[in-house]
Amino acid sequence: MAESLVLRYPLPASTTDDAEWLAVDAGGAPTGVHGHGSLAAAAAAAGGRRLVLVVPGEDVALSAPELPARGGARLAKLVPFALEEQLAADVESQHFALGKQGEDRRVPVAAIERGRLAGWLARLAQAGLSPAAVYPDSLLTPDNPAHVVVLIDGGRVIVRRPGALPLVLDAEPLGEALASAGLGPAAESAAHVIVYATPADWEQQAPAVEALRESVASLKVQLLADGPLPLLAGGAAHGGWNLLQGEFAVRQGFAAEWPRWRPAAAVLGAFVALHLAMLGVDYVRVRREETRVQAELYALAGSLLNIQNPSRLPSVRAAVEGRVRAAHAVLSDGLLGTLGALAAAHDPTRDVKLESVSYRDGTTQLTVDAPDVSTLEQLREAVRSHGVGAELLGAAQKDTRYQGRLELKGRSR
Repeated sequence: MAESLVLRYPLPASTTDDAEWLAVDAGGAPTGVHGHGSLAAAAAAAGGRRLVLVVPGEDVALSAPELPARGGARLAKLVPFALEEQLAADVESQHFALGKQGEDRRVPVAAIERGRLAGWLARLAQAGLSPAAVYPDSLLTPDNPAHVVVLIDGGRVIVRRPGALPLVLDAEPLGEALASAGLGPAAESAAHVIVYATPADWEQQAPAVEALRESVASLKVQLLADGPLPLLAGGAAHGGWNLLQGEFAVRQGFAAEWPRWRPAAAVLGAFVALHLAMLGVDYVRVRREETRVQAELYALAGSLLNIQNPSRLPSVRAAVEGRVRAAHAVLSDGLLGTLGALAAAHDPTRDVKLESVSYRDGTTQLTVDAPDVSTLEQLREAVRSHGVGAELLGAAQKDTRYQGRLELKGRSR
């Protein structure tokens, strides 16, 4: 698993904007990177490691109210009302981070002023730092199942009883602070105590700590040569309940990348909207032009086809095609069609002469002069062979020749 950089900022009781940092492995063991300085220097030391921010515990109020509901969303809504009387500040200004609800329905809650947390994160962001988790140092103080843990850190002291939420108290005077935490002659029962302190803090607070020996079951003292951060970093590596919840939650995937892409998406959305608007304008213009052309087409069709009310035509195309078919029928099956069949059937050797032609209602009547009746019959059969109906209506002798009347009807008749 990748390393983490545990960043302690702001430093408790510090008048500067400095920070302290320590790189640890997945098990919380230091890897050798330990520094103190500006946030810019911390950003240079981060080197792609997962960043964990440790903030002063006195700025985070811890409690465990009993709530009837189960489920994150409902619990988050109930917490402000449950803690309204316990917090000195207005609950509207507080950011709440929830731990895991226990079987007794108690929910660990960390409350911190929203503006304070936002300010810390903003200063880190200016330095190019983005924490994956934020923990108060009080929650990172070891929870020992058999000992009360006391961490003396300058002018403050953190006291953590087994399985209980820690207390952050003013260390001056230390004896009174420990007594208010339930350690001392007035304690109801003797406890086993482990005290952590830097050499400088131990030199100053040793008398107050040694005074506890007569009222506790056992007392152990461990000096922190490198300060409290290595002790706290172990808890940071194993996690706790993260303050980055709700509005401060770290977003990943699409949600994390969305702010970067929002301007480009806005431009794309504007382009799409403009394109759709142009398509709409073009559609309206084309529809208007189509209506105008259609009106002109109907008017022209009515004029050419001699139709009184062309707008009632179901289809101009169908009307024109009908007229074309009718004209084609006249050409192929009417006068021209029958005369074409007659011309094709004519044999110059028969000595046949066309005397007259008349056409009415698809019927062509011919008066034909021939040398004899058999020639007229041959002509009739020849015309029939070309697909045109032909009937010899009669034949009359004139001098030495015969005049016959032929009736021809087109193929459709």
